[in-house]
Amino acid sequence: MRTFLGIASFGLVSFTSAALAQSTPSEFAELSFQALLDVDINEKDTEQSSPNRWSFAVQLKAAEFDGYKIDDSDVSLDDVLFSLGEEPRTSSNFPVVPTIIDQYAKIVQLGYQVNERLKLGIQVPFIHQETDHISVVPGYDHFVISSSGLGDIALSASYALEDNSEFSWWVTAGLSLPTGSIDEQGDTPRDAGDQQLPYTMQLGSGTYDIPVEVSYQNKGEHTFTVTLSAMLRTGTNDRHYRLGNNYKLSGKYSFPLSQSTALFTGATLGYSESIHGQDDEITIGGNFPYPASITNPDLYGGEKVSVFGGVSFVPIDWLKVVADISKPVYQNLNGPQPQELWRAGLQFSVLY
Repeated sequence: MRTFLGIASFGLVSFTSAALAQSTPSEFAELSFQALLDVDINEKDTEQSSPNRWSFAVQLKAAEFDGYKIDDSDVSLDDVLFSLGEEPRTSSNFPVVPTIIDQYAKIVQLGYQVNERLKLGIQVPFIHQETDHISVVPGYDHFVISSSGLGDIALSASYALEDNSEFSWWVTAGLSLPTGSIDEQGDTPRDAGDQQLPYTMQLGSGTYDIPVEVSYQNKGEHTFTVTLSAMLRTGTNDRHYRLGNNYKLSGKYSFPLSQSTALFTGATLGYSESIHGQDDEITIGGNFPYPASITNPDLYGGEKVSVFGGVSFVPIDWLKVVADISKPVYQNLNGPQPQELWRAGLQFSVLY
């Protein structure tokens, strides 16, 4: 398993370590789109076996958000939480404040190698998110909300523009289907009983979206890969909003420790737009319609730079394991907005 592993594993890493601003569960899960390329099929002996190959992968992902930023400056929870009777209400303080956001995803991926240049794939994500909150609303001084379920299913096609002994160019395009729920509900201080949850708790985008990526990799014992990618939204969902487009530039350097093990490191630069439109069901009346920052569509998006590192291991010829972790080193967010602390991924890929 050899030539294709470099560019393929970078597809996994660049999306797992994507440098986005505050991500909804939908965005968090869809970032593994390129992990479908994480199985080498190009250097098998095609004289002895068919070039048409199926591949299967399971990826586990986790991320945590804690603390707030306005632009690139840290702000405290006391600054974001509105204190009744002690300060005036403004557009930058709120009666409800999420404190810690934990996101988890399990993504099942199936790929089919049509020929040496073309691979098709499908990705099915399962998502879970938990968010801790503090509040000045009586009875809700501290509470936790969670959501779980199927995310947006993505279809993909990856094509090798050039793949020779010195370098490779790959382009990938796909279609993300609105299969994830955007009607998740929970018990919030907004009213008695269950109500519509904010954008950060919804499992899908609610729109048909188009992921695209172009990757270049030099070849040799030590490889370097550059990837430019985007997630482009289309239309408006039935709750009258659409998530912002995401754009990312990544670079990765990989070096082998042995025939079966390699280390990698790199960095990603990402930009994401704010949410367009608004879900009016998560707002309240009065001069300040947003009970929490995560209910304001303008307080999403921004810029982020992350560094990452990890290891890939091929214990047996038909199995590859990739583990990685990333950490933001710069975040400039439309805030006050929760900032990312870290994210990590673990993937098992099988060829048969």
